[in-house]
Amino acid sequence: AARMAMDPSQMPQGAAGLQALKFNMVAMSKLFSSMSQSCFKKCVSRFGQPDLAVGEATCTDRCTLKFIAAAQMVTEEMQKAQEMEMQQMQARQQMGNAFGGQS
Repeated sequence: AARMAMDPSQMPQGAAGLQALKFNMVAMSKLFSSMSQSCFKKCVSRFGQPDLAVGEATCTDRCTLKFIAAAQMVTEEMQKAQEMEMQQMQARQQMGNAFGGQS
């Protein structure tokens, strides 16, 4: 199994960074739990065998890939929305500073 290593330059810094890291870990844990439950209910139908049948394994692979892809799409859209919100806030601040400075 391959391990994903985080680039040290991308490690969160300070208390806010640690809180963000904890939030991400909790979110990933919830995602994994939800994905496991959902894909298990959808794909596993026989409990008499110790291993998954070929169809169950294929279903599980597809289910987990789709689940992860959907979660990634949602994350990307949320990041875009946050970036747009930040840009709008900065634009409002600049406008406020421009009008406030002309008095």
